[in-house]
Amino acid sequence: MRALSGPTIAELSAREMVLVQLVLMQFPGFPVALCSANWDLVWGDFTYKGAAGLGTISEIEDSPGEIKGLQLEMSGVPSEYLALALDDAAIVQGAPLTILNAIVNSAGVVIDAVIDWDGRLDTMSIQEDGDTCTIAVTAESTAVDLLRGSPLTYNNVDQQQLYPGDRAFEFVNSQKGKPIVWAGKQWLLAVSGK
Repeated sequence: MRALSGPTIAELSAREMVLVQLVLMQFPGFPVALCSANWDLVWGDFTYKGAAGLGTISEIEDSPGEIKGLQLEMSGVPSEYLALALDDAAIVQGAPLTILNAIVNSAGVVIDAVIDWDGRLDTMSIQEDGDTCTIAVTAESTAVDLLRGSPLTYNNVDQQQLYPGDRAFEFVNSQKGKPIVWAGKQWLLAVSGK
């Protein structure tokens, strides 16, 4: 459970409060930070540019046993800003994407922000109509990693790859299938001197 600060609790109990979504796409070397407000907001190390009404985010759905992706669309993008979308797919694929829900006070300052969705970008497509275009990006949740198994096992070879010189699993294979015999009550009494 997360503890809330005093200013956050005060803002949550106010009659009116502003909730804003912050979207951070961390492309290698140049992050893109946008928010659903009409003005720029600062949170952490980033200034989130106001992009209200310019884009959409598909509904974030959480359901047991199913991890769903996400799609973001940005319309009205000037053609000169298409370099990122037209660039190599290696820049887009795997870039971290974080969506935060932010509480903003009446002065337009972010009081607190919590992660709503976390993932990695997958593909980017462009639809152009002369002067402007629409860029669509799909993303995969980081929760998908939980469904992927680990290639490592509990054996000496894998342990040496991770921690060279560690002997924790050196004798595991030689002990495989051997019964473990616990000391009986008589032995414990004899050792304790009773």
